[in-house]
Amino acid sequence: MNFYIGLDIGGTNIKSGIILEDGSLFNNNINMCLSLADKDKATILNNIFNVIQKEFDCYKNGKLLGIGIGFPGPFDYENGICKIKNINKYDSIFNVNIKNQILNFIDNSNIKNNVSQNFNILFENDATLFALGEIQQNNILKNGKCLAICIGTGCGSAYIENGKLIKNGEKIPPNGWIYNIPFKNSIVDDYISARGIINFYNNISKNKTNNVKDIALKYNIDNHSNITFNNFGQDLANMLNIVLKDFDSKNIILGGQICKSYNLFKDALFKNLLFDINIYLSQDTSKSTLIGAMALFQ
Repeated sequence: MNFYIGLDIGGTNIKSGIILEDGSLFNNNINMCLSLADKDKATILNNIFNVIQKEFDCYKNGKLLGIGIGFPGPFDYENGICKIKNINKYDSIFNVNIKNQILNFIDNSNIKNNVSQNFNILFENDATLFALGEIQQNNILKNGKCLAICIGTGCGSAYIENGKLIKNGEKIPPNGWIYNIPFKNSIVDDYISARGIINFYNNISKNKTNNVKDIALKYNIDNHSNITFNNFGQDLANMLNIVLKDFDSKNIILGGQICKSYNLFKDALFKNLLFDINIYLSQDTSKSTLIGAMALFQ
């Protein structure tokens, strides 16, 4: 069976896998390595090349149809050019055409002999890939409107209608990104994120931490943890109340590391929601992101 290679390139790690033509993840296997994002240009690029080569070597039973890559922004996704700078991650590949670099690598490797005639490399924001992957795995979400939110170090999002991405529209924020929508005293990203939870907890507790998991583990023994997740559920509801006022969606997909603590904030979430919605929790955010990399080609 022909196949795709999916990469989710983050600031800390690169996750990768083989996605078969039927949309399944080969052997249900996701590989991970350090992204080396703070290194020089050659080191970063060679690291990406090595990931692609290792994935290719794992499966040779068909033609390589394409490589789908999730990359953090700012990024010129259409042309494959990195626009990240001044954050000590990927600074050394600012304005580098990643797509051309990978194509050159393939032309000088054994991969060249096993690519399809229509082979291509496509890039997208990781939250967008996550949304596409969730849609691929749930037929219920392929009809009507759907809002996907991936909560981790930040708040990623994607708007979907009838299985298709919506990036622009009268009531859609640019690119379908809600992270920079004004919220409370700042923007959504400062509250609906890991740092939002950590900052709130540290402001009310003497036991400082830099890990959401530590706060979650104390939920039944630390009242500050209870207050923190109750506040987060309320913040999430208030953010959704703002967004759903313009985008009338009954279906919400939640993914990302924070959603592993969903049971700790769901009561506060539904208590403060002004809209009747269905929440779909991602079973595996990383898997969905890689499957979404394949969905880019459809």
